[in-house]
Amino acid sequence: MAAAVPVLLLGGLFALDSCEAGKAGELSSAQVDGVWKGSGGGRVEFDDDGRFEMSGIPRNAIEFGFTDPPPGNGRLSGRGEWSLVGDDDRSSTIELRFDAAGSFSEDSEYTLLQVEEAGDHPTLYFDTDADKWYGYEVRRETTSE
Repeated sequence: MAAAVPVLLLGGLFALDSCEAGKAGELSSAQVDGVWKGSGGGRVEFDDDGRFEMSGIPRNAIEFGFTDPPPGNGRLSGRGEWSLVGDDDRSSTIELRFDAAGSFSEDSEYTLLQVEEAGDHPTLYFDTDADKWYGYEVRRETTSE
């Protein structure tokens, strides 16, 4: 029985390590700040004052929180406030709360972006479909300095 304890502990460590390897990571506010682009001209710009502006995001890329979304299959534009979800200064989820502007006639709408990759080439995706783990991706635009 005593020999089984180390085997169980070692197995538990491998299980924890494999769970950790599946996590995409988290970003800080400073890492979110900037321009993110997706395929087909989609663009989201996050300002360090907690505001965002987006354009060219496919209509089917966004799962909305409260109201009926704008109709059609076109592209959306809008602006509003963004924040990291959670109590820490880092998160794997970003909340977008839309103003009444652009494609949005009311200011009651919100959606979520998830961190797919946080490393040197961070990628976010709109959380849209319960049947798949990701949605429309936007990648941080690199700036030449």
